[in-house]
Amino acid sequence: MDLPALSQWEAFMVETLLAKGMERQTLINLLKAKDAETLNNFDDTFDYHELITAAETAFDNLTQAVQVGYTIKFVSKFGIKRLLGLKYGLEEGIDYQMADDRFDNLTLTAPQLAEFKAMLSPNWKVFNEINGNGTFTVSILHATLVHKT
Repeated sequence: MDLPALSQWEAFMVETLLAKGMERQTLINLLKAKDAETLNNFDDTFDYHELITAAETAFDNLTQAVQVGYTIKFVSKFGIKRLLGLKYGLEEGIDYQMADDRFDNLTLTAPQLAEFKAMLSPNWKVFNEINGNGTFTVSILHATLVHKT
């Protein structure tokens, strides 16, 4: 099954709401009701009118993304950093190292690894090794680096 595609900005808005504790079904209901005011009252990080506009344009795509996951059309280095923090509570310098166009020494569980690999746009490549405890040590490299290494 192909996952729906979101913009990096849409992904940030969805993940911010979920990270702050909004239930997936509640988010879908608010998108359906076009209730940006409740979203903005729940979290003031973004102007969620933009998410409502995205839902008006492609409601099925956005609701499927909230329910089952998504791919990001194009994600930047700082987009990855932000998503790692929002989705998994991981911080640069503590949970992984970030340099130029790569992330190293990131530890993810099997479900996290599968989810994150599916999210990333094709301009990033993921390399991983299984650890003895069932987790994975992960490196994420910009596709341009893969051809150099």
